[in-house]
Amino acid sequence: MNAIIKKSLLIIDDHPVYRDALGEKLTLEFIDDGVEVAVASSANEGLELIENTDKHWIVLLDILMPGLSGLAGIKVFKDLHNVQQVVAISGLDEHAWEPKTASAGASMFLSKNNTAEFIIRKLKPLLALQTDYVAKTENVEPKEFRLTQRQREVLDLISQGHPNKLIADFLDISEQTVKIHINQIFKELRVFNRTQAVLKAQKHQLLS
Repeated sequence: MNAIIKKSLLIIDDHPVYRDALGEKLTLEFIDDGVEVAVASSANEGLELIENTDKHWIVLLDILMPGLSGLAGIKVFKDLHNVQQVVAISGLDEHAWEPKTASAGASMFLSKNNTAEFIIRKLKPLLALQTDYVAKTENVEPKEFRLTQRQREVLDLISQGHPNKLIADFLDISEQTVKIHINQIFKELRVFNRTQAVLKAQKHQLLS
């Protein structure tokens, strides 16, 4: 019998109106999928919540809060064994901060200027990113690569032979951000160039 891995969302934001409104919206959207949505008003509160559960978390982290936040906060949450993804949320300039947060390990940067519908649309692929079933067959050794949705998009474009500039144009991000994502892809797949990355992606059916 296969075991279903349930994911949970945690919104960490010190602004109560934004935090509670987004939490309510995400709860209504994902409740039928069995996704729990929790909120915390600080990084310390979020850490305590995560450490006291055995759930698989996707953390939406405000990167401009008192105490632990910013790039250091992303790295702390990213290193927790039961945190699968960290999403940076902020009212700061997206073009300036997306490369920084990606370098720190964030899956994506979401501006607080976006609508709830836009955020929901961006989160849905992350919720389906990891394999939802743990194989129990003895002769099967599944390998899960922790690639973000954005990294998979970059990998797909690499497999099509596109250079960094064209990938940046396709995804509406900077070339520097593309380079950061490619480095993370190489690190996760344990390869050293694009050809090796594409071959390994094909072997493990990582391409769309």
